[in-house]
Amino acid sequence: MALTWSGTGRGTVVLLHGMMSLAHTWWRIGPALAERGWDVTALDLAAHGGNRLDRPLDTAALVDSVTARLPGPVDLLVGHSMGAATAAALAARQPSYARALVLEDPPGGQAGRGPELARGVELDAGADRGRLLERSRREHPAWAPEDVEYDVVGIEEADAASVAAGLRSGLGAWDTPALVAAASVPVLLLAAGGEGTALIGAARDGVRAALPADRFVELPGGHCLHRDLPDRWLAEVDAFTAAVL
Repeated sequence: MALTWSGTGRGTVVLLHGMMSLAHTWWRIGPALAERGWDVTALDLAAHGGNRLDRPLDTAALVDSVTARLPGPVDLLVGHSMGAATAAALAARQPSYARALVLEDPPGGQAGRGPELARGVELDAGADRGRLLERSRREHPAWAPEDVEYDVVGIEEADAASVAAGLRSGLGAWDTPALVAAASVPVLLLAAGGEGTALIGAARDGVRAALPADRFVELPGGHCLHRDLPDRWLAEVDAFTAAVL
């Protein structure tokens, strides 16, 4: 599935969600960017949002699920978490695909956690909906009701078997500093400064070193910054696009 919001022809933006999420995670960001003039598309990635995959999820499948539907070029490619890694990998494979990248709390320093994360995916896939909703509200008290609902829908509609198998096969062990350093277009990295960030340790230091000081922006929220701090998220993206596009 793809969600679209029409702007005034300022340019094109593509939004990529994180693991066990879906295009609807951008329900507030998409319209806000369209109000700023952008033509916006949010995609459901491979093995997510009702898409099924007959093999373990990997980076190639994620990238292909974008380029098969939106061959590009686009002005701004935005990704959260797994979607950020997908955006960076796509830019490495096709340097002319996007004129600029926004990477929101991409995973880094997570090598070795695949089996643990896979087990979490499988447990969530079999969990009671009410329990998932209650957990999302408890862990994210600042989220809007729509954020909580789509958090659970993302879990329900994901191909948990493919995602879990991918995690056990190495999905998630991206070399994020190398991907960021290899980008041939401007990159804004929005890193979660609060608990739950996916970018940790030496990987965080490496990403920071690979970017100009003003392009590594640490925000006082958790892993899902576009849900925790949507106004601040938009302000940072506004300043970035004004400078580079």
